[in-house]
Amino acid sequence: MPSVQVSGTIPNAVREGTTLGGWTAGLSLGGDTGSLAGIELTGAAALNFSAHWDAVLRLATISLAAPVDYESFAAAGRPPQLDFGLRFVFTDGSRQTPAATYHVAVLDQDDAPPSGLHLIGGGSLAAGAIGSVIGTLAVTDPDSTGPFLFSFAAEDDWRFEVVGSTLKLRDGISLGLDEMPGHPLFINVSDGHQSAAFTLDLTVTDPGMPPDPVSVVTPETPQDGFALASPQRVVTLHDSREVTVAPADAAETRPILLAGGGEVWLPAVERLQMTDGWVDFDPTGGAVRAAALVAATTAAPVSGADLGILLGQAEAGQGWVELAAGLLPPALPGQADAGLVDGLYQAALQRAPDAAELALQLGRLASGVSRAQLAADLAGSAEALAAQAAPEGHWVAQPLGGSAAWHLDTGGPAGGPAAAASYPVGEAWLF
Repeated sequence: MPSVQVSGTIPNAVREGTTLGGWTAGLSLGGDTGSLAGIELTGAAALNFSAHWDAVLRLATISLAAPVDYESFAAAGRPPQLDFGLRFVFTDGSRQTPAATYHVAVLDQDDAPPSGLHLIGGGSLAAGAIGSVIGTLAVTDPDSTGPFLFSFAAEDDWRFEVVGSTLKLRDGISLGLDEMPGHPLFINVSDGHQSAAFTLDLTVTDPGMPPDPVSVVTPETPQDGFALASPQRVVTLHDSREVTVAPADAAETRPILLAGGGEVWLPAVERLQMTDGWVDFDPTGGAVRAAALVAATTAAPVSGADLGILLGQAEAGQGWVELAAGLLPPALPGQADAGLVDGLYQAALQRAPDAAELALQLGRLASGVSRAQLAADLAGSAEALAAQAAPEGHWVAQPLGGSAAWHLDTGGPAGGPAAAASYPVGEAWLF
């Protein structure tokens, strides 16, 4: 029975929306290529690629044959990855199917505009009040967490502005009594690539009834079960499913909406501790670092359960390099260092390395630096941490106490279901 041997590697990532033929790979074939009639593709993603056999060059060219949408993977509950294999068909009718499976990560890119805009807290202002703060803007965007750019129609641009995520009247400007009882405000929202327009209906009230000032949680004044346990941590016995976390405003205070109605304003803290985990607001904290490590090593979205497991392992003494080694897929035979470096940069930073960066990392690998060390260093870079920053913070699923199993069906303010964990009963309640 004839047989061929395959050598070479393929690019391990493709961006969603890549045009047909925009991704190609070349594999060299040896052995009984003279009797090779054609190449078929197998596996779940076989229809996404096409194969062409050049008998003169003894080269198999694999090309992208169907567009790929990153969001479709999340909707189907699957990791964003295309898997396929090869099958060789010979002139005598026999077939050979190598065991090797090729994996191509699908990288997200901003190809969808913002889909929603609403105010969290506020929404009303008094006629005659100069420079009034109206509320915190929250944007829904399937492809971006911001920062977002806001603009207004010409008739409103001289009156309104957005500072951070706070909508307000410009300094020295107020609305008149003729604006009562409401003013429709047209806002265009851009994520830097795509934009969409929305209308917010603002309430304009009698100047004799100004809006209530915002009252934040303090050590002396807990609110609705939220208490300031330390300058950097707020604790509550609420479940994450009972709250919605919003971005902080220009003063770094943050509104929390309660499922039963009402809202609580947090001061500028790094952590909101709940019964089934916590939200890490620190832009350079452990949760962001763990999220960057998952992105760099797997090119996959990270869940709150993933972060809970990783941070638990880190607290138990495992280093970031050791954690990276556990996340990286096994090295493929013949995998080129250049392909590895490019894949890590694409996954962690959503870009290719420049010439200097590629030369530096290839030199490090040649000198004996491990793949895990390289991934951990890249994930800990300022650029990778900034890429993983989230205005609403990072949800870390980690239930309190061994008796907290009833919390495990919640997914937190964001992310997947909390993973089962074992903690001594009572110890984790010591805030």
